[in-house]
Amino acid sequence: MMGVRANLTRLYIPMYIFFGWVLISSSGVKAQTRPLDFKNLQDSMTVQPKPVLLLLSTDWCVYCKMQKFQIRRNKKFQKNSAHFYYAEINAEAKEPLKFKGRTYRFLPNGKSSGVHELAVALGKHNGTLAYPTWVIMDKDLNILYRHSGVLAKQDLQLLTESLMKLNK
Repeated sequence: MMGVRANLTRLYIPMYIFFGWVLISSSGVKAQTRPLDFKNLQDSMTVQPKPVLLLLSTDWCVYCKMQKFQIRRNKKFQKNSAHFYYAEINAEAKEPLKFKGRTYRFLPNGKSSGVHELAVALGKHNGTLAYPTWVIMDKDLNILYRHSGVLAKQDLQLLTESLMKLNK
């Protein structure tokens, strides 16, 4: 009888340790900032208007991936993100997106390439669209600021502080 109990104890202790580790590590996942799906942005704005930080990127853009990684790791960004909406748009997405009463579509410019109309409308600055492009919008979804290129950690912090001030 003692042998069975000892075997069960050896079986359950690692299981308790594993589930405890899962619970502890999953609580950290909640702190990660996940972008709001752009399709849900206007509904969210209706319920609770806030400023918007939008990242225009592509799947192939290494700098865009670097910025997304930087955001996921930035504790101040995560802490301050309750004061604004953070959303991303893949500038080469094929599905139509609605924004301010208009439907924007993918514009092919080759056999397997193209750009989304909404990315052009929101991100084109001085005649060019570069990736990553950051767009700040107010509570009425008016564009206040655009920045093409990588943001340093300090610049990202300044951007989030500006967004917090807009929300007051």
